[in-house]
Amino acid sequence: MKKKAASLLYIGIVLALCLLPLLGMGFASAEQTTENRDLAKWPELMTGDGLNTAYLEEIGAWFTDRFAFRSELVTADARLRGSVFGVSAEDDVIFGKNGWLYYEATLDDFQHKNPVSERMLFNMAHNTALMQQYAESLGKTFVFTIAPNKNTLYGENMPDRYQYRIEADSDMERLIPWLEREHVNYVDLDSLFRKRDEVLYYARDSHWNQEGAVMVYNALLDACGKAHETWEGLEPEPAEYVGDLSRMLYPLGAEPETDVSYQKYFTWSYTQGDDVEDDLIQTVCAQGSQNLLMYRDSFGNSLLPFMAEAFSSATFSKQVPYPMTDLVTAAPDIVIVEKVERHLPTLGSVPPLMSGPRRTLAGEAKPAESDTAVRLTKEGSYWKLTGVADEAYMDTDSRIYIEVDDGTGPGVYEAFCVDATVDGRSGDYGFILYLSEIMLNGSSFDVRVIAEGDAQPVVLYEGKLEYGGKGK
Repeated sequence: MKKKAASLLYIGIVLALCLLPLLGMGFASAEQTTENRDLAKWPELMTGDGLNTAYLEEIGAWFTDRFAFRSELVTADARLRGSVFGVSAEDDVIFGKNGWLYYEATLDDFQHKNPVSERMLFNMAHNTALMQQYAESLGKTFVFTIAPNKNTLYGENMPDRYQYRIEADSDMERLIPWLEREHVNYVDLDSLFRKRDEVLYYARDSHWNQEGAVMVYNALLDACGKAHETWEGLEPEPAEYVGDLSRMLYPLGAEPETDVSYQKYFTWSYTQGDDVEDDLIQTVCAQGSQNLLMYRDSFGNSLLPFMAEAFSSATFSKQVPYPMTDLVTAAPDIVIVEKVERHLPTLGSVPPLMSGPRRTLAGEAKPAESDTAVRLTKEGSYWKLTGVADEAYMDTDSRIYIEVDDGTGPGVYEAFCVDATVDGRSGDYGFILYLSEIMLNGSSFDVRVIAEGDAQPVVLYEGKLEYGGKGK
């Protein structure tokens, strides 16, 4: 009898523990998450397409996001796995040595895995060069920089199982010679960080710390030739910082790190936006001088206060593709483009939004039997010509030109080089040309796609394209 009672008590305790997250939703439901995502929404049984066949699955996702004591249980699970097994409970976080955390999305870069092609490296560098040429044509100073992944600089605390390389060099290392060939004004932060003995990234965050931010700020403005406060003679206040990776892994009880703060010295203010995470921010500062336009990602968050203090007016944008109309509307004197290492391929797949530069061909182009696909579409106020060139007529660094005639006479423009897919053809020898709609009449154009050749240009495609049409 006692044995049966003990068994029933055991079953009751287990059942109560299993039901606790459900029963507790009335008073301890999780209605927000510290993870970098939105909570699942309550699903509809009937949708515009009829019965929702994923209804039960979506209810499960809703419950998984909201069951009572979720944050507490997730944190306890993460601490147990980390302390006992040395592994992460969060797919996006790598549990490293000595309490270090890394972002899982940087693993391929760390191992030099799945490298991009040499053509893609050219695309990335050349598209950046075209941005620079446009900025400089308007009298702007242009600087490009790459924010290294944390494990690129401080990989010694990555788990032993990841300590190997597939290729000798990373994509970032392979890209730098191409940037030099394309004459891009590049600030090499990777080399700059490696020259410093102290650790300038957080242990439990993806980004550089405040000391690192000050170093990067000085390097960028030095490269722009702008006089600025270096912050070297000012004493920061002690501060604590809770890293993004720590918050992801431990929704409750994430441990802060030692940091510093220069907040007491700042005098700038927001005129648009109210947080460094906002996609578009504008600031003013009475102590500053000149105007800044900075295209940035999350690595720009810690740079923003220092940059805002240095300029009388500054615009910070996370928008991709980069809208080059900002170079007129924001009226910057200096343009800075910062891109994190793990997102470098977007430079070769999502070009800036601007009309292609006008060009003059060197010699008469000769026709070729080419399998090149082309499509004409609209993107906002731009005509957009997208295609994939026949690789048989292309070198790794061949530029692509497009002659467009709207009936008033032909004009030749240089296209951005990208990876693209058109009519079943895909590859890194794709191209995109934007032309402002005010530059062309009508919606039907005679088009020639011309590749740069060794001796003379080569015509890869010739035909008429209608709006929404395509060519082969």
